[in-house]
Amino acid sequence: MRVVLEFSGDKELHLPIQYNHIVQGFIYNSMTDGDFSAFMHDVGFKHGKRQFKLFTYSRLEGEFRLLKREDKILLKPPFKLTVSSPIDEFIYDISQNIFKKDFCVFNNQTFKLNSINIENPPVFRDKARIKFLSPVVTYSTIEDKGVRYTYYYSPWHENFSELLLKNLLKKYEVIYGEEVKDPYFKLYPIGNENVKYQKIMKYKNTVIKGWMGIYDVECSPDLLKVAYYSGLGAKNSQGFGCFEIL
Repeated sequence: MRVVLEFSGDKELHLPIQYNHIVQGFIYNSMTDGDFSAFMHDVGFKHGKRQFKLFTYSRLEGEFRLLKREDKILLKPPFKLTVSSPIDEFIYDISQNIFKKDFCVFNNQTFKLNSINIENPPVFRDKARIKFLSPVVTYSTIEDKGVRYTYYYSPWHENFSELLLKNLLKKYEVIYGEEVKDPYFKLYPIGNENVKYQKIMKYKNTVIKGWMGIYDVECSPDLLKVAYYSGLGAKNSQGFGCFEIL
């Protein structure tokens, strides 16, 4: 399930440029079930040694100004937030709670809910064109001469789609309790590699490299559905891998 929230207000929303954790906190704080919120935040859904929170969200969408010297972004209302999850209970819970509130708080600033829209499911086909609403992230942890480091892949790297597929297969098994039949997934960048689509971000002092842009996808429709609702790639609950189907 996917919900699009639009907020209005009289003043600009002031945020640090690296604001993913603030939006994540807003989502968790919008849950009414304390136990479920703690489970989603602290535990998640397990697959072997991996844990998946099974939700993703967009960047805040709207007119904005960057104040780089002050490390701030100023968003002019109205602005939108898309939240997506294959766990319908999760989307229902935060949607109903936000709808009941007189106002919503972002970074100690209050805004009114202007509209709330539970989106109709799209048709999931074996080919699609997608646009990322938050950066897609894929990485490996590599050890070299006793030193471990994180290597972030670009969508033009030959291993990018393979790693996305492996991640999707785990999410599918967590959601449905079985393996997907005849799985395949391939993401094709439109055009040549361009660093303007790369987003180097920080989440709680951890540097994360992701990619925005528009891409063509060939995949199992069931896997596209999983990706659409839970997010594509890694670190979805930190605000990465949310996309729309064009």
